[in-house]
Amino acid sequence: MESAQERFFMLSGAMILSAGVNRFDEPKRVNVALRAGIKTVVLLSGRLQISIGGDSAREVCGPTVLVIRSSADAARDQVFAANVPIRYLIVQMDESVLGSQTAAALDQSLEALATRGGTGARLASRPVGHALRALVAQITNCPIRGPERELYLCGKAMQLVAVAISSCISDAVCDANLASRDIERIRRARDILVATMSEPPSLEALAQQVGLNVRKLSAGFRSLYGASVFGFLQEYRLEQAYQLISTGEMSVSQAAFHVGYGAAHFATIFRKRFGVSPSRLR
Repeated sequence: MESAQERFFMLSGAMILSAGVNRFDEPKRVNVALRAGIKTVVLLSGRLQISIGGDSAREVCGPTVLVIRSSADAARDQVFAANVPIRYLIVQMDESVLGSQTAAALDQSLEALATRGGTGARLASRPVGHALRALVAQITNCPIRGPERELYLCGKAMQLVAVAISSCISDAVCDANLASRDIERIRRARDILVATMSEPPSLEALAQQVGLNVRKLSAGFRSLYGASVFGFLQEYRLEQAYQLISTGEMSVSQAAFHVGYGAAHFATIFRKRFGVSPSRLR
């Protein structure tokens, strides 16, 4: 039995936001039109194959962000794996939203790192980083009601597209400037921080665990994740807390303790980061 849960928002005539979870009992092929503009797909979990304009299919596994840039309408073919829940958020921005100068600049930026389809469409993909996860959480658990809700979602959707494109470009530059062995060690350090976020090791201990000196670990983190080691950790903690509180899984005090903060300090930095008190998410 197929199942689907989707939330759909027409933010304007030229920008569409959707998010949800799909699951199919059998492999499911879906043929849909790709509109001219930019389509940003944040695949949080699941697996699918995608082909644009009749090109050979490529497999995508979550968590991955896809940025698809097309200057003309094209066909998009997708095959979803059986019995694998697909959790996603999609922002479609039509060509009219971009404007000619922005569209030309984006085409130039994506030219070197995106796969070009037979129709001229470009597709770039990267792992989902902490900044994108935070934006997805803020969109899917929007704390604002009333007529201003659409303004909030529109702003966050545009921010998500910008961060997705930026991550594709900066990750490609980073990959070129760091040795593959160092990238692996830096990513291992990131995994250690995530696993021990409530009681993380010191910077010196973390560097020793992954076989790097402190200077190289710090510089590599800034290149790979756009933040210092503990700047990244703070962002990750706050993102996790936002998710736990907004979904009702934990109270504010429980979430603060879970991610390694005292209640008073947590409320201050949470409000500074998200512009809203954590208690308002309940």
